[in-house]
Amino acid sequence: MKKLAATRPAPVLPKWLWLWFPPLLLFVIIPIRIIDPAAYSTWIDSELGLIELTTPVLAFIGAVIGCRLLLRLRHDDFTTINAWIAILVLACIYFAGEELSWGQHIIQWQTPEYIESINDQKETNLHNVSSWFDQKPRLLLELWVLIGGIFVPLRELRRGSRLTPSEFRYWFWPTMDCLPAAGLAILVRLPERLKDLCGIESMPLEIRYSEPQEYYFAMFLMIYLASLTARKDRQAS
Repeated sequence: MKKLAATRPAPVLPKWLWLWFPPLLLFVIIPIRIIDPAAYSTWIDSELGLIELTTPVLAFIGAVIGCRLLLRLRHDDFTTINAWIAILVLACIYFAGEELSWGQHIIQWQTPEYIESINDQKETNLHNVSSWFDQKPRLLLELWVLIGGIFVPLRELRRGSRLTPSEFRYWFWPTMDCLPAAGLAILVRLPERLKDLCGIESMPLEIRYSEPQEYYFAMFLMIYLASLTARKDRQAS
């Protein structure tokens, strides 16, 4: 394995991807929601709306990036890292598949009778069957985004930590590339949580905040896997 100088957890991806791309969704959907709520409901928030379709696309792109990275790492002595990336790839595939009910939202097939009887929304998916396929994985992902995507990069930046490719932390922890997507994934849900916490009946801008959060979860996973690929490129150069 080629040795490289230690590096800080600085961004390794193009600025347009990690910094400018994450807030773009909010710049699109918030004005539409304010100006034309009916258009927002039809084109943004529906089952085949902008958010519902772009979320699985981002997760699928993340899965493809992860698969390509696994192929590049297959000859390296990265057993633990390979296993971690494989888990992320499976998570992206599950994420994308569940968001589209494994194609049912697009193809519009009839839900099999057995699945319909146990699914809250009568759809071909698992996340409406049990909290073990929905809320609990979502909570784990949110904690990973909060700790790995926000707390750790900021802590490492403050400390001026330097990591080398021989360290597991170099490959495991997200870099600063993931911070904007991670921050938005947490912040976008705050209005809804403040509403519930304070017992507020209505907010000035009522939307389903869980849907943009899922979008940013998918983006976080995609950018994280892309940053791992960029770190591999640096190692190979």
